Amino acid sequence: MAKLESTLTNHLIASAEPGPVAPTGTLSRGLAVMEVLLASSQPLSLAEVAAKVGLDQSTTLRLLRALETERQVLRLADGKRYLASPKALRPLSLFHPLEALRREAAPMLRDLANKLSKTVVLVVYFGLERVVLDVIQSPGSLSPYYEAWLKGPLHASGPGKALLLSMDDKSRRTALGPEPYAAFTDATLRSWDAMQRNLQEAAQLGVISVCDEHYEGLTALAANFFGDTRNALGCIVVTGHSSELDAETRPWVAKELASCSRLMPFQAASLRQLENLSGR
Repeated sequence: MAKLESTLTNHLIASAEPGPVAPTGTLSRGLAVMEVLLASSQPLSLAEVAAKVGLDQSTTLRLLRALETERQVLRLADGKRYLASPKALRPLSLFHPLEALRREAAPMLRDLANKLSKTVVLVVYFGLERVVLDVIQSPGSLSPYYEAWLKGPLHASGPGKALLLSMDDKSRRTALGPEPYAAFTDATLRSWDAMQRNLQEAAQLGVISVCDEHYEGLTALAANFFGDTRNALGCIVVTGHSSELDAETRPWVAKELASCSRLMPFQAASLRQLENLSGR
């Protein structure tokens, strides 16, 4: 990253009008270009990149050239279209703990998805942030859209409530912020007391349920998995239509989910490395 920042800065200083160029501004523009290319499903022209980033074409071209030098961007043979390079698209080594965990957990999570006929999501925690590593579907299961970096509300999403379940009361209050919490549906829990009761009941089984609390008609169940030090490193989420995860079905799904989460340390040796990486 330091090398990329230095290259971007030098390219702009060499070609800009007299006056200082702020490195932070240069880096932000370069990262904005990368975000546009990474989000695109096809190569983009200079004009398209410039329009999406909100910069003039000459500035955008200088940024693209600098990023190309750093092998973050590829220019196609016609020289007129750009796309993110393999280095930018898959920056992690195949032996990185996150990649290893995704591979090691996949067979067990696929079995769970097929057994429940539901979508199963693998999430890891970094501080208060939740990152999706994998989404596994079974035939006919729900096809939810997930960004890799989850931004759903802590008090009204499966991964959010699972993260809250791993905290002590003081940390939980700080993470939730002031009451009343934002309402997304009539079922959203908006008070500290309601959240505490919900989490305390879930703690007995180790599985938290979110029924129509963020989106009407959508239910999610989540269970944390732990490392050697008994710190929650992430969660496994089962999601589906509320009509298919009713009061009679949820206990069975919760039992299967809890069993799967308990087996994670035996299935995934990479959890030891993940524990160091996540700082948990």
